[in-house]
Amino acid sequence: MTSPLAQAPDASTPPTPAELSAALEIEVYDQEGHTKTLGEVVQGRRTALIFIRHFWCLNCQAYVRCLSEAVPPSNLPTNVQADPVLVIGCGSYQPIKTYAEQASSLYPIYTDPSLRLHKIFRFKSNLSEGSGAQRDYMRNAGGMVSRIVGGIKGALGNLQHLNHTGPKALNGGEVVVSAEGECEYIYRMQNTVDHTDISRMAELLGAKYLEPGPEAQDQKVCEDAGQGGKPKA
Repeated sequence: MTSPLAQAPDASTPPTPAELSAALEIEVYDQEGHTKTLGEVVQGRRTALIFIRHFWCLNCQAYVRCLSEAVPPSNLPTNVQADPVLVIGCGSYQPIKTYAEQASSLYPIYTDPSLRLHKIFRFKSNLSEGSGAQRDYMRNAGGMVSRIVGGIKGALGNLQHLNHTGPKALNGGEVVVSAEGECEYIYRMQNTVDHTDISRMAELLGAKYLEPGPEAQDQKVCEDAGQGGKPKA
């Protein structure tokens, strides 16, 4: 039988109410290894769930960094409660602290090493970079060669996390859950550089969008490559 991870539906087909309810019962880990169910973390708030690829993925790290820069918590509507954005990985909890520092994440990061959330939402598995229009968060992320070089340096600098980063081919996506526990939006990555555009996420969150400047992005790419801080795609 084919794995549920390989039977991904259309990119935007919503989960059923039963599937979403089951997802909220799945336990996720924080950076200290403590667990809560996803429902306990969401706490009945309208929340955007950002499912990233493995913890060494350069592309997803660029996404989290750009999201934090372009849609910081200070730009969210004043009536929004704390933590309306959660980043969720697919590896063990050990790399979370390093990942959060390298991605300059302003939003909390959790992970589901059981992959049950990824199975419920039926995210795709592949290693393709696709051939469509470039997503906004990748515009200043550097070319493929520079990203691969940075990824190798990042991996060599964090070998203690070698067995904790998560499946290399498993992609993620975005899910917006309403305060009533309904799916308002879902997008399943079709390739490794296919997160929802940051500008679109700003719209979904009702937030002001600050387009990151290329100078800041280019500087960050160089700094991370030099420090061995970039994970590989």
